[in-house]
Amino acid sequence: MNDHEMVAAIRAANPQGLAAAYDAYAGQIYGYCRSVLHNSDAAADALQDTFVLANECIDQLRDPQRLRPWLYAIARNECRRQLRTKGRTTGLEEAGEVVDEAVDLGARLRDEEIRTLVWEAFEGLNSRDREVLELSVRQDLDGADMAAALGVQRNHAHALLSRARQQLENAVAAVVLAHHGRKDCAELSQMLDGWDGTITVLMRKRITRHIGQCEICDNPKQRDVRPSDVTHAVPGASSPLAPRPRAW
Repeated sequence: MNDHEMVAAIRAANPQGLAAAYDAYAGQIYGYCRSVLHNSDAAADALQDTFVLANECIDQLRDPQRLRPWLYAIARNECRRQLRTKGRTTGLEEAGEVVDEAVDLGARLRDEEIRTLVWEAFEGLNSRDREVLELSVRQDLDGADMAAALGVQRNHAHALLSRARQQLENAVAAVVLAHHGRKDCAELSQMLDGWDGTITVLMRKRITRHIGQCEICDNPKQRDVRPSDVTHAVPGASSPLAPRPRAW
């Protein structure tokens, strides 16, 4: 079935429609929920609730060809509901950090090293930036579909993605510097004294600001990897192993 046929079947209360939609999109949506909630059980619950609500609210979908971004929008609301319930909602950080516009990973890092660094750096992003990168890089949403999933205007979605990519580049630079730059900079070494090795949002911001203010750490010779090498290594989540509910 294509999206139009799935929507028509769901509206006609034909269980094959919801089953087809689940088979087509559940794996991708689970990956998105997992990246937001950081818990496989919670992501599975959000996934199930997404399709239950989609079944109940299918008449609200005006354009059947927009089924996929509409499902992401429902999933996003379900994830936010879970976060609010658990008191773990993290607001969008205000802009204004010192931005290192030429951040990279070093001259000859192998792909596996880049992926490892990005895994660490990804955890140093705020929840909104992680969400936007997950939708764009791993779920391959862009333009109007990205905007629909986020519930914002298209130009706003573009701005959010641009910011998220820059923040990821900054976070990767912070990880590289934290692991390899302490011997060259006494101020950085002091900043990282007692550091447990985890790049938190606060630590990422502190190191990023330091890069912009330190002649030692702001070294253009360390900047040879393209931003695309960073964003393409954004960590994703695996698809759920459980099949769709038998009722579908």
